[in-house]
Amino acid sequence: MTQLVEAIRPYEVEAVCGPLLGGAFLAQLVAQALGVEFCFTEPMPNESQGLYKARYRAPRAFTDRVRGKRLAIVDDVMSAGSALRGTYAELTELGAMPVVAGALLVLGTTGSDFFAQQRIPVEAVARKNYALWSPGDCPLCTAGVPLEER
Repeated sequence: MTQLVEAIRPYEVEAVCGPLLGGAFLAQLVAQALGVEFCFTEPMPNESQGLYKARYRAPRAFTDRVRGKRLAIVDDVMSAGSALRGTYAELTELGAMPVVAGALLVLGTTGSDFFAQQRIPVEAVARKNYALWSPGDCPLCTAGVPLEER
C-alpha cells in the first residue's frame, strides 16, 4: 500500500474515494496515510444495457464535501474498471475533480484505456496482462463453448 500512497501523493489530492466494498477500505487507508478526507460510493441498481453499466452513488453526507475538490479514486483491483468508472461518473456529476485513479493491481488495459481517454492517470503497484473481451469478441463464445455452473 505504501507504493500506492507515494504514487498518489504528487497529485495533491484533497480526498480519496473508493467504491464499496474492496476499494473503499483501501481508499480509507490511503486517505489516512495522505492526511486527507475519505469518501466512498455505493453500487446502485442500474437498468442500462452494455458492458460497463455499473452505477455508483455517494451517500448524501459526502455530496457537498467533494464538490470542487481534487480527488483520487482508488480500488483494490481494476480490470474493466467498472466500479471506478461508476465512481468517476458520480464524482464528476457532483462537481468533484478526479485527478488520478489508483489500484494495487491493474489487470489488462481496458480500465486504464478509459481513464486515459478522460486524461486521468492510473497509478498501480502492479500490472498484469489480462485478456478481456466483449461477448461478441470472446473466442469461447464464438466457438459455442457453453458456460457451466460449478
